[in-house]
Amino acid sequence: MMNYKVAVEKMSLNIKVEFSGGSEFLVDGKKVHQMTFNEGSLLRDVLKEVAEKLVTDKARMNLLFNADVTEVANGVITLINDCDTALLSEYDTPLEDGDTVTFVSTLHGG
Repeated sequence: MMNYKVAVEKMSLNIKVEFSGGSEFLVDGKKVHQMTFNEGSLLRDVLKEVAEKLVTDKARMNLLFNADVTEVANGVITLINDCDTALLSEYDTPLEDGDTVTFVSTLHGG
């Protein structure tokens, strides 16, 4: 009897990450970014990657995320495909290829 090993290729997920309401100024000023994640990634993985790879103003990162980057900061709404993640599984929401994750800051100076 022969044993065959089958290589299982993980699928990449192409995710659009958008910033609005002023949150775009914490990255590079661009409102839209394309990112790639592994199959099985969750919203919490997006938070970590955004903090590591996109946030350029590290001194004010607390305006977007909590201290350990496990949640968004108060005043930031997170959407997946225009649906508030509070209505989904929040940070445990699985991503699908082609999803759009949006960070909206609701805090405004005056």
